[in-house]
Amino acid sequence: MKKVDILGELATRSILLEVSTHPKPGLVTPFSSGSHRDMDFSLFLKSTAVLSQGFKEVSHFGYNYKGDLNKMLPPLRKLGLKVEERMFDVTNGVNTQKGLIFLFYLLLGASGYLLKKRRISPQNVSLSVSKITAGITKKELDSINKRKKDLSKGQSSFTKHGITGIRGEVEKGLPTVMQTGLPEFNKAYEKTQNLNKSSLHALIAIISMAEDTNIISRNGIETYYDVQKKADEIIKVGGVLTAAGMTKILDLEMEFLKKNISPGGSADLLSATLFLHFLDKEI
Repeated sequence: MKKVDILGELATRSILLEVSTHPKPGLVTPFSSGSHRDMDFSLFLKSTAVLSQGFKEVSHFGYNYKGDLNKMLPPLRKLGLKVEERMFDVTNGVNTQKGLIFLFYLLLGASGYLLKKRRISPQNVSLSVSKITAGITKKELDSINKRKKDLSKGQSSFTKHGITGIRGEVEKGLPTVMQTGLPEFNKAYEKTQNLNKSSLHALIAIISMAEDTNIISRNGIETYYDVQKKADEIIKVGGVLTAAGMTKILDLEMEFLKKNISPGGSADLLSATLFLHFLDKEI
C-alpha cells in the first residue's frame, strides 16, 4: 500500500479510537450518549464511515497539489463540503462531525503535500496547517454581522467573547495539540501502554487548554472557564495515572451529564492528537 493511502487509514483509526474512548465526560462513548439526546455510538460509526470515504481523496489531493499552501484552503473546503453533505444524509441531519471534517481535511491535505516533498512530521504538518489557514480568523470572524441570528457556534463565541475557537487553533498551527495533547498522550502511553487511558488523559489535558466553543455555546463563558480549571486540576493530580485523578474524572463526567456540558471541540482535537501520534510512529 502507498504511504499516501495510509494517511486516510490513520485518520479513520484516530476518529474511531476517539469515539471509543471511555469514560469521556459529556461525550459519546460505546457505553453512553453523554450530554447528547440526538447522538449515540452507532451514529458516530455511520458518520465516520462517510468521512473515511473522503480521506483517501483529500490525501491524494494534497500529494498532487502544486500550488502555494496559502491557496489550498478553498479547494480543500470544496472537497469537504461533498463529504459533509453525505454525512448529513446518513445522520438524518444531525451534525455529528462537521467540525471534524474541516479539521481533518486540513490535516490530510497538509500531510499529503508534505509526504510528496518527503518532509512529513507532526511539526511540519502543524506549520503547513498554519500556512493554509493564514488570515482565516480576520477574514471570517472580524467581518461578522453581529445582528445575524444564524451565527455558528464559533462565530457566536467570537462576537460575544473574542474567542477564536477552531479557526484560531488551526491558524496558530494547532498549539493545543502540539503543546498539550501530544505530550500528555505520549507521557501517559509511555507509562500505561494503553490507548484508551492515554486518550482519556490527553482529552482532559486538551479540555484544560482548548477554546472549546461547543461548551461556550451550550453553557456560557463562566462554565467554560470553570471546566478548564477543573480539567487542569485533574492533570495536576496525575490524570488517569493516579487514583485521585480517575476519581476526579468520574466526578467531572457526572457533572457534565447533570449540566448538559459537551466538550465536542476538545474531542476533535483529541482525534487530531491521535492522528499526529500515529503519523509520527508509522509514516
